[in-house]
Amino acid sequence: MKVLLFGCGRVGRAFCELLGRKRDVVESASISLVGVATRSRGCVFNSHGIDVDRLLQWEALTGRIDALESEGTLVISDANEMLEDLDYDILVECTPSDFEIGEPARSIIKKAIKRGKHVVTANTGAMSLHFDELTRESLEIGVKLLYEATVLSGTPLFSLVRQGLPGCCIRRFEGILNGTCNFVLTVMGMGSTFDEALLEAQRRGLSEQNPWVDIDGLEAAAKTVIVARSLMSANVDLKQASIKGIRNITAQNIEEAKRRGGKLKLLSRIEANSNEIHISVSPEILSLNHPLAHLEGFSIGALLLTDVIGEICISGSGSGPKETSYSLLKDVLSLREG
Repeated sequence: MKVLLFGCGRVGRAFCELLGRKRDVVESASISLVGVATRSRGCVFNSHGIDVDRLLQWEALTGRIDALESEGTLVISDANEMLEDLDYDILVECTPSDFEIGEPARSIIKKAIKRGKHVVTANTGAMSLHFDELTRESLEIGVKLLYEATVLSGTPLFSLVRQGLPGCCIRRFEGILNGTCNFVLTVMGMGSTFDEALLEAQRRGLSEQNPWVDIDGLEAAAKTVIVARSLMSANVDLKQASIKGIRNITAQNIEEAKRRGGKLKLLSRIEANSNEIHISVSPEILSLNHPLAHLEGFSIGALLLTDVIGEICISGSGSGPKETSYSLLKDVLSLREG
């Protein structure tokens, strides 16, 4: 199966690195990266497959994707030409998330679906804003749209429910979905100021390009909407979510949580009451008995209440590009497996 990668920022580059590290797995599954498209660093295509190690080496030396020179590799001037005219089976979409209109990811995904291509995406913005539209069109065309990478980075959530919990209904969801906020609160708990903690998160390169998308709870809320739509069939959007971030959290708030025998966390909640769904994202003091209270640093996780087997807790120790790229690869491999 031929993969076209759209977007080669932190997540797209990590995906290429993972393809190189897992070359034996990728080759045994007959998967090859045939194209890489970027907005400002060029586009390349090779129907016989791109050597990702050489691609990354040339990109590191020149700052350009289209600096790669190898037999059969074409430099493409228009990314849309790759999307609409060239031969591939799976689009892996890694463009930056936009939380206002979901573009350009929405249009990119729609074009691939209309051509009968499977899509794997990490785009939280597009999926939170256009979930119904994109999933409906993929069903109508008869292709798969997979989005494991949009919520818990590399920790399986949607595939866990889809494959591991058939017949179960999710009644309640609680999650620590933003690693940056969890890191900031953890570091503040060790005595740092808010500004110091945020600066350290940025220095490590694991926050959004605009950190306030994280800090003000918008990114966590978008992920929560995707969970509500996907796992609870809820007709909700970001406008219906109650969102409060951690911008105004102080050392006093952290100490108050400790005095009350708990920890302060930015918690996403989905509550199903009768025929209503309530979504919220806000700082909460979690009792030390709560399974999510002990997630520290960039760790993220979720607690699901099911109607059949009660509570299930999942967590992952990282929420960066490396972990997100694994979910992309897992979704690609699942398409190969059928």
